[in-house]
Amino acid sequence: MVSKLHLYAELLPNLRWISLAASFPSPTDATTRATLASDGITVEVAHHGELSRLELPAKAALGASNLMTRKYGDTTLTWRLEIAPPDRSDGLPLQRNAALWSATELETGHGVACRKCGTLIVGEGILEEWKDLPSENWAEMMEFWHCHKPDDHSHQDDTTGKADDKSLATRGYGASSAISAQQKVGLVDLTTLLFVETDCRSLRFSLSGFEEGSSSRQDLGETKAASLNIFCSSCHEQLGFFNFRAAAVTLLKWQVSCKSKHGTLPGVEECLSAAIISTISRSGSSKSLICPMTAIGGSRERAIHIWVLNSGIVYSSSLSSGQTPAIKLLYRLMDHGEAERLLEEITCDAQEITLPSKAIGQVISHLDSSSFLLPYSERTLKEWKVGLLQR
Repeated sequence: MVSKLHLYAELLPNLRWISLAASFPSPTDATTRATLASDGITVEVAHHGELSRLELPAKAALGASNLMTRKYGDTTLTWRLEIAPPDRSDGLPLQRNAALWSATELETGHGVACRKCGTLIVGEGILEEWKDLPSENWAEMMEFWHCHKPDDHSHQDDTTGKADDKSLATRGYGASSAISAQQKVGLVDLTTLLFVETDCRSLRFSLSGFEEGSSSRQDLGETKAASLNIFCSSCHEQLGFFNFRAAAVTLLKWQVSCKSKHGTLPGVEECLSAAIISTISRSGSSKSLICPMTAIGGSRERAIHIWVLNSGIVYSSSLSSGQTPAIKLLYRLMDHGEAERLLEEITCDAQEITLPSKAIGQVISHLDSSSFLLPYSERTLKEWKVGLLQR
């Protein structure tokens, strides 16, 4: 049972209604009442002399109305409120579908710094351009486009009638092609920023922790690892990794700061949300496994199995402020070894998303905290927990 009166409202734009729930510290009785204000936005709920107010995530159709409290003796009451028809000045809250810090949002000429200590990683005036990277399936789609391009047979394989791999690779969109960092250009992905190594400074490269690293990547010698860990040389915070295939310093968005047009600083939650939405769009699967990066984590680290219930809600809660766009999902924890075995199963329909182990810990903490915003009866489903991931 909850310790005090708690309100939670969730906007479901596709259904055009608001789901409102009130959780009470004791069973409802004659003192319990719920009222929707004349503005259609504010809800007041009273119980045993305690009064709680909540601003709904959208305007409800009914104003200045007493909401039915149903029978007495309940500890949770729920309502479904129809959304008011939008006008020019009052629409549904905006849904942020795109990832924060796109190339058009970031300003050129400014530096990129460690968010924790402010040490410059990419100096002022070095970057001349920001470019958005294409989606993860860009090579496959370009190959498909070329194979089925009409009236172009000059690069086809005589035996299959399809474009040969060699010609596709030479034009930069074969399946084996890789994007490489460019001098004075910042490449923007959903969760990372990519730079050529010579444009960066104040970094320490390592196969494991900070102490085992070096300020020069060449001092580490040859390695078969796909990537190296990258740390800030000043505060020792892990900022990202060095990707050998792209020959790029890859900085995690939530670990650095740079000048953006809207002054935003994306957190790991928003970056992961963007990756999940992109994965759903690409694969059609609502399940993902958030696994630690091999170079940073290991088989002993935790992984998160998630199942998206709704990728486009807006919620408000008496325990938090404002209207928050979010993904509503089921999640459960497992070790990395179990996650790898699950991914290897033929019947597995989950898509893998990799994050540093520290970031996974932050996501787990965020999800566990968000679960307490929900009504008590809606926080679990069998072996799953229910959480909200901010967009």
